[in-house]
Amino acid sequence: MAAISFNINGDPAEKLHFEPKMLINGGYTGRNQEEVQKHIDELKRIGVPAPEKTPVFFPKFPERLTQAQEIPCLDEEGHIGEAEYVLIFTGGEIFVSTGSDHTDRTLEAVSIPKAKQMYPNTVSKDAWKLTDVEDYWDELILRGWVEQGGEKALYQETSLSALLAPRELLAYVKEVIDVTDLEGLMLYSGTVAGKMEIDYSPYFEVELQDPRRNLDISSVYRFQPVTNWFKG
Repeated sequence: MAAISFNINGDPAEKLHFEPKMLINGGYTGRNQEEVQKHIDELKRIGVPAPEKTPVFFPKFPERLTQAQEIPCLDEEGHIGEAEYVLIFTGGEIFVSTGSDHTDRTLEAVSIPKAKQMYPNTVSKDAWKLTDVEDYWDELILRGWVEQGGEKALYQETSLSALLAPRELLAYVKEVIDVTDLEGLMLYSGTVAGKMEIDYSPYFEVELQDPRRNLDISSVYRFQPVTNWFKG
């Protein structure tokens, strides 16, 4: 996949150019096991099998990564976004962004790894250096919005204290990869249970907020169903 670019701290003059080589999605990565169980139960209700242990990790083809704001889809049901923080490993540093592991819930009941390939992972065009926020990491706020009846609705909201911190997450990941050079790795954090049960939204927005610096990173996308032009 060709390199993608990020603005550091929202400044277009400070660019990070990144060539993704490995893409990994985390799952069931909550620090609070009761909250993890809520998400497991949420998925079990729609037929997704419970994992034998947590957290879990799924490789994804780097080509399934996008910063696009319009994404094609076949079906207007059975798939939904997930608000996540994203770690970017390059040049010996770790950067933080946000995005969505958009997942086909119908296919998840058959094969979670294969379901992860169905839709792209989205990622923001902005990023921060991890070292700039690591000292107060748990104060960062992650939110996800959907669209219902033409109105924007808050779907997910949590402080990052609810999820494994970056170094903890990385320690788990190192147990499932067979490389020592992390250059080109992009790691998605996993998510938290939604505030409502929803089958599909034509719109998904993710925000990572830094209250101390009054900065935020966002990722927004909207689906373009093939039924807009294909009537077969």
